[in-house]
Amino acid sequence: MKKTMMAILTLIMLFVMTSCALGESLFVDNRETDKIYPERLNLRAQPSKSGAILGLYYTGAEVESLGAENEEYTKVRIGNMSGYMASEYLITWEEAMRRYGEDSGFGACRQAQVDLTGMWMESLPLYSDTDLQAQTHGSIENGAFVGLVGVLDDWAYIAAQLDGEKKLGYVPLDCLTDVAELKAAVVAGERADSRIILYDAPNNRAKEIMSLKNGTACFNLFGRKEGEWRRVRVGGVSGWVKYTQTSGLFPLTDQQTRGAVPYYPLLMQTKTDALLFSELENSAKPYMTLGKDMKVELLAECGDYAYVRTLEGGAGAYDCGDFGYVKLSDLTLSQVGESIGVAQMDNDDVPVVLLKASDAQSEALGALCPGAQVRIIEYTQTDYVQVALGDVRGYIPKNEICVLSQAGDMPSDRIPLRATVLEDAVMKNTPSDVTKDGQMISKGEKVYMLGSFGDWAFVQHAASAGLDVEDDSADRTGFMKLSALNAPAASTHLTAFVNTDKVNLRSDDSSVDGGIIAKARTGERLRVAEYGKDWSVVVTPKGVRGYVMTQYLNFE
Repeated sequence: MKKTMMAILTLIMLFVMTSCALGESLFVDNRETDKIYPERLNLRAQPSKSGAILGLYYTGAEVESLGAENEEYTKVRIGNMSGYMASEYLITWEEAMRRYGEDSGFGACRQAQVDLTGMWMESLPLYSDTDLQAQTHGSIENGAFVGLVGVLDDWAYIAAQLDGEKKLGYVPLDCLTDVAELKAAVVAGERADSRIILYDAPNNRAKEIMSLKNGTACFNLFGRKEGEWRRVRVGGVSGWVKYTQTSGLFPLTDQQTRGAVPYYPLLMQTKTDALLFSELENSAKPYMTLGKDMKVELLAECGDYAYVRTLEGGAGAYDCGDFGYVKLSDLTLSQVGESIGVAQMDNDDVPVVLLKASDAQSEALGALCPGAQVRIIEYTQTDYVQVALGDVRGYIPKNEICVLSQAGDMPSDRIPLRATVLEDAVMKNTPSDVTKDGQMISKGEKVYMLGSFGDWAFVQHAASAGLDVEDDSADRTGFMKLSALNAPAASTHLTAFVNTDKVNLRSDDSSVDGGIIAKARTGERLRVAEYGKDWSVVVTPKGVRGYVMTQYLNFE
């Protein structure tokens, strides 16, 4: 009898709970603390933890209560889907206002941006259901900000402003990127040939989609396993990066712009007319023809095909150009002589050595002053970029420069020192007496000291020390005899050789009793960070920095 009465009371309580809650609006409150990867509440097919997950919803998502199913779960409807959510994470609007306040923005869910870069689309329909054939509520402009309410496999449930009215609907998840400092990243592994594998799912059974090369930029997307795997999109191709490789994705922020990342994609060009496919070797989908000698950046490899970006908007751009697949056999390394960017020497106060080849043991042509800017003509798949100083070509390390590839890239605050011309002199394209032609610089004029090359200085004759990233026609740089300049020693004594064996490098210059931190051998090449009459600050090839007596150095 008692058991029967208890069962009746339980049924009555469930009936009352269901009746009171039916049709009421409730709001998801995940009470998360992680602002980068906020929590999502599961919508399940059954009212239990073992129920299949139908979707994941952010704090602020509004649901219609269909009544309490049991002590732990409430049946709800959101969008065109119904299921079960944990009751402890559902609150009324009044409770939300008590917890967070009217000015908290509660209800806006998570901010996202519609970005169709590389998607071969000009606008994005807002669908009434998770079906490309479903009715649409209108089109969303590229670049529009929306509220991301939930994630349903490959679809997003969003709130968007259309014709001045808030509309709820579905869009493909690939079309939404994260925002602000979380939006973009660049593949930047420790080695020049580092790669990141893009998978089709966030699990260990996933298939490889493509291999992303160092320097490739990508958008951060949303997905089911944020925080464990990273969902990204390169152009129009999206996939998952395994958690063991996510450290190789370098975030682009206001402080770390594209130019701060030393790696850029390899520049190639078409051998002849070539087809660019939106989908891998699928002519039934949109495609276009690239003309002969069209320059493209190699972003990834997929078997016999390359995934590329046409070179628009500057080197290494990720939000412009045409993205697609082209046969590797249709491409060759780009043989360009023109500038594709600017390199600023950015290794603290240490000069950067210009090498004849992309090898640390290669012959040194000279050295460039801290802050000096020169033209980049090739991003190699090594640790070096090739640069041009007039008619001189050479290589400098990527990790010792700041790359400026677009007009908006900000250089560092460091600028090279200035020198005064002692007599009328010619500024030439090569450091050679054989070359007669050049630009005449009058006595008394000022030039910036960009580098030292034996008896010659590489200088810039301009009002400011920066180069125009987009226009190299106005460059006024060249080589002048050091003897024709009244130049600071710090801009001419950039490298030196040790003339005595086992010279001590000391921790300070107070006296010969200063702590010995290293020794330099005869003939060892050192970079000079600070020249002094008695003591100079030098950096060894191994990166040891210390003071050495100037008398033990022969300057180049």
